[in-house]
Amino acid sequence: MLPDLERKLLRILINYPSPVHANRMPDFKRLEVMTGRKRSDILGGLQYLEDHGYITWPGKTTTTGIIVLKHENDPAPKTRTRSNMDYWTY
Repeated sequence: MLPDLERKLLRILINYPSPVHANRMPDFKRLEVMTGRKRSDILGGLQYLEDHGYITWPGKTTTTGIIVLKHENDPAPKTRTRSNMDYWTY
């Protein structure tokens, strides 16, 4: 499980880009407003997310190149224990 700031940043990065926001990532000023944290904290949180494989962040001076690679709670693949025959026999 991710720490609080990193989890919050990841949720913002996943949900923010939309047609309303012209499909772009929020800038640092917007992230400061949305998280209530300073820029240095946000930079540390984004670096943590990149180090753990949640995002790629090629340009460290801006947020425009951030790409979300995975969500925090990616569901595990479901294993099927029942066969098709179970439907007909039970």
